[in-house]
Amino acid sequence: MQLRKVLVLTLFIFSFGFFSLFASEDRLPVSAGALRLIRRFEGFRPSVYNDCAGHPTIGYGHLITSSDGNLASRVLSESDGQALLMADIQTKANILPYVRVELLPSQSNALTSLCFNIGTGNFSKSTVLQKVNAGEIIEAYEYFGHWRRAGGQIIQGLVKRRFAELFIFADNALDPTDDRAPSIQWGTVPMKVTDENWALLRSDLRNEAVKIYENYTTD
Repeated sequence: MQLRKVLVLTLFIFSFGFFSLFASEDRLPVSAGALRLIRRFEGFRPSVYNDCAGHPTIGYGHLITSSDGNLASRVLSESDGQALLMADIQTKANILPYVRVELLPSQSNALTSLCFNIGTGNFSKSTVLQKVNAGEIIEAYEYFGHWRRAGGQIIQGLVKRRFAELFIFADNALDPTDDRAPSIQWGTVPMKVTDENWALLRSDLRNEAVKIYENYTTD
């Protein structure tokens, strides 16, 4: 009888571990780099506010939905905000189902930040992702600048964020201090989707993005 109990318990533990392994293999492991990057971009707000598109938001860029209960009436601690961010990254910025090529850590972190900001629906249809999956890494550079609008308007904060994500994505392969567009650095034709050269919009935003990139590489 005792032996049978031991066998049953062993089988249960093995089965639990086996199924847990497969249940978690598509979950995004949140890297410290991606977490720091998104926290830097989003900033922490303990109470509800409207983001640049007018959506009710709280914590580190958490969009409040009807499934969040009384979250809009709460005041979050920073630890609560970070726990919410971790869950959001795993559920709303999981790039694993969409990326079909192996990524460097810097590339994964940059794409996770982009996905967190524009949503998996937009990310899954983005030209950035299409170029990455086609192995056209350099060609993907220009298309980061496509995602710089909210409500139809160019948002300078999004321009800065796209710069920084691009520099991190291209880590050591693109000179962030060169004020020419990536296409000019690489001698390729600028992508028309970007409304001329998005990289030439404002040098001060580019310089701020360079600082974010430099902090990212030294953290």
